[in-house]
Amino acid sequence: MISRPSRYLLSVMEVRWRFQVERRRQLLVDSVRRAQAFSVVQGAVAAAKSVFAMAVLGVTTPLAPVVLGLVAFAVYTANDIADIEEDAVNCPDHSSVVADHTWLVGTVALGVLGLAGALAWWGGGPVALAAALVPLVAALLYSLPVAPGGRRLKDVFVVNTALVSLAWAATLTAVPLALAGRGVGPVALAVCLFFLLRTFVSVETFNVRDIAGDAKAGVETLPVVLGRGRTTRVLALFEGCTLATLVALLTVPHATLPALFALPVMGTSLALTSLLTGTSEPGVVCLARDAEYLLLGAVGLLFV
Repeated sequence: MISRPSRYLLSVMEVRWRFQVERRRQLLVDSVRRAQAFSVVQGAVAAAKSVFAMAVLGVTTPLAPVVLGLVAFAVYTANDIADIEEDAVNCPDHSSVVADHTWLVGTVALGVLGLAGALAWWGGGPVALAAALVPLVAALLYSLPVAPGGRRLKDVFVVNTALVSLAWAATLTAVPLALAGRGVGPVALAVCLFFLLRTFVSVETFNVRDIAGDAKAGVETLPVVLGRGRTTRVLALFEGCTLATLVALLTVPHATLPALFALPVMGTSLALTSLLTGTSEPGVVCLARDAEYLLLGAVGLLFV
């Protein structure tokens, strides 16, 4: 039998072990959240998406993940400057850092974008450069008052998310093709549609997290206009269309295995969407959404 002092010692050790595990878990979550806030995760996600795109397109060009990762980092970092007002409500700690170091943040974004552009030109010439800069053009249109009445496109219902989704879908498809010297065909259009639908779902997932700041700033997103419940139903419809696109890609010989292995990831995505209605931690769902793209990248690595 275990003596009473021994049981006490074991109990203390168990409590201490659980405390250390919880502390490490929280440290990991906080680190990922900081990386997400400062666009590091966005860069990694874009690189992962490009790997999956290459696998489905049947091309191999190691430069694509680098270029797209750098472009995503630069665009989202620059976007932090444009979104200071909304971020002051949604993520005040991050917003205060950007506000205090605007010049530094802008310089870093410009430098990284310049590097991405140089690599794109070096690897694929003007076509690859033009494809890589599509998200930058979209970001400018997104944040400038070019809509009727002097409104930003960012403030216009559905147009805001559609613009971002189309820009990233086109870039994720076109950059690998341009760097590989390949043209656009039916498979490329299907891949573009896949990423258009996926990006729309992802953007609106983050908009659920940012609903308070967007509503205060007058930004009309799906969650602001429709509420969480109806937004979830709309996104479930987009999930179904994504799944249909992926099933269609199963008929393409070189895309069959990547599309097949991606099917379970889409099941995970649908589960995440269903959580949006009632969760009190939409930020955690956003982290999981980013992890979903990293899984797609891992699938892509198996077949590139």
